[in-house]
Amino acid sequence: MTREPAAAGAPAAPRARPRTRDLRIDSLRGLMLAEIALVHTGCPLGRFSNEMFGRVPAAAGFVFLSGLVAGAVYSRAADEGCAALVRRCVRRCAYIQAYHLAAFVPLLAVLLIAPRANEHFGFAVGQDVHDLLRALGYFAVWAYQPKYFDVLPMYALFVLCMPLALWALRSGRGNLMLLVIFALWGAAQAGLGSRAPGAEPFGLFHGAFNPLAWQFVFFSGLYCGYWYLYRGRPVVTPQPLLVALCALVCIAGFTMRWELVPWPASFAHGAWLASKADYGAAYLVNVLAFVYLIYALAWRLPRVFCWPAFAFLGRHSIQVFSFHLLVVYLVAPLRWRAEAHGPLAYDALGLMVVASLFLPAACHARWRALRARRERQQAARTAQAQCA
Repeated sequence: MTREPAAAGAPAAPRARPRTRDLRIDSLRGLMLAEIALVHTGCPLGRFSNEMFGRVPAAAGFVFLSGLVAGAVYSRAADEGCAALVRRCVRRCAYIQAYHLAAFVPLLAVLLIAPRANEHFGFAVGQDVHDLLRALGYFAVWAYQPKYFDVLPMYALFVLCMPLALWALRSGRGNLMLLVIFALWGAAQAGLGSRAPGAEPFGLFHGAFNPLAWQFVFFSGLYCGYWYLYRGRPVVTPQPLLVALCALVCIAGFTMRWELVPWPASFAHGAWLASKADYGAAYLVNVLAFVYLIYALAWRLPRVFCWPAFAFLGRHSIQVFSFHLLVVYLVAPLRWRAEAHGPLAYDALGLMVVASLFLPAACHARWRALRARRERQQAARTAQAQCA
């Protein structure tokens, strides 16, 4: 149901919309971050919210929204030329990698001081310093991805591939881009890039997500972000029949997730059609339908997804996401204690983890404000010197 909004074959000479921040997108990103933190804590509330509405994981929402925002932001960088876009993407990749390492290095330091903590961390390392350094080396080149540390490397990889995708969009080849990402997703369903159960933990992208499959989530978001946020042209508009069809798909996904009705074995969680790691067909269809329903609701009721607290988290997504990785591991020794005191105590721990996410967001917001003030002061001094 997706259509190419521009005339086919004509090189794009796009004019960007005025740069305004959409509070709804930031709010949804913040909500995804909070849900991811809850799910990773493992508390009852997190287990309930995990794919609560069907085969719609919070990770898919976060990756899609990241692509959506990137489609607008990096299209503006592309206005300055291909070289400027490539430099911007490389810098962004390095930025993501820095936070990826910043979340992992403190955990290795904990293992160096208290090796028994690895009973809770579950890292594939020994107690020797050389083992820790070896793990760090593999980690730095994305060849070792412990639990939960697989999203940021995948995101960085997608950022490195963005110049090619944006070139296709700007040159009127958006449909070709969609065909390529769908073909890569299909190859992943055939087994390309899949990790065999019990495989060696060290290896390029040996995490819980197959990048060849999950690239579809990011680049479909990039496509929508380019046309809707950057060019100001909706890819699709809410249509009653399509809304009804997507609602039926989401109802089917809901019954599948909560096993309300019997489904064939191929739709069982982790099976071929419902593999989260390989973003199986059940996930692809359910997520697309759910995204369309959210879009239709936001179109009809523009302020329904405006949540300032979550938007604050969403504006600092990299900082919040990397911080949550650190916190989830550090509270791991407390999980069994909280669970022993009952579900309410365990949920309280999960909510405390979510509340802690506002700390990195506040620190980053403060740092950006200070940097902006210094830049204004420097500009004022430069202007005064020129007038003197």
